[in-house]
Amino acid sequence: SSDLAIELLVELGYKYIKPEDAEKMRERLDRVVLKDILKSQLNKLNSFEYKGECHKFSGKNINQAMLDLDEPLIDGLIKTNEKIYDHLIVGKSFEETLNDTSKKSFSLKYIDWDNVWNNEFHVTEEYSIERLDGTTRRPDIVLFVNGIPFAVIECKKTAISIKEGISQTIRNQGKDEVPNLFKFSQILISANKNEVKYATTGT
Repeated sequence: SSDLAIELLVELGYKYIKPEDAEKMRERLDRVVLKDILKSQLNKLNSFEYKGECHKFSGKNINQAMLDLDEPLIDGLIKTNEKIYDHLIVGKSFEETLNDTSKKSFSLKYIDWDNVWNNEFHVTEEYSIERLDGTTRRPDIVLFVNGIPFAVIECKKTAISIKEGISQTIRNQGKDEVPNLFKFSQILISANKNEVKYATTGT
């Protein structure tokens, strides 16, 4: 069940967020990134060196990095997911105005791939996401890295086939459903106590 899965995830280092708190952390329920956590992590993980001195990125560039990660779904779910994957792996370049008023570009990262524990890991359950028609979908468990929803898990009782979780996940990726969540997701899981299957967005 979800309770056992969450217990295990907390033991692995994920911090639990109650569903009602996860709702309060977003200005709208069709937005899926936990923005305050992401902003704080972008500030923590990123700096650049210029003339022997360490500098932080400007607030303007931190905000722009958050906007840039939230790629619009104009090219369809798979292409958008690929773009976001590239941002997560490679980072993005931003121009900073330096002390001598010259401008130079520096690389900003969303995830610290070198030191895993510099990142923030969160888990929540029954994560409410609003569809276009105003109704909501609630995946059983969502895992976040630095406020970005990386994994979506459908956790079924032993008596229920994981096929049900798979079909729910496929349905939820539809154009009129909650593709906003799945453009960020890097792994999708359907599980019960005896069986588990995992896949990527679109499979």
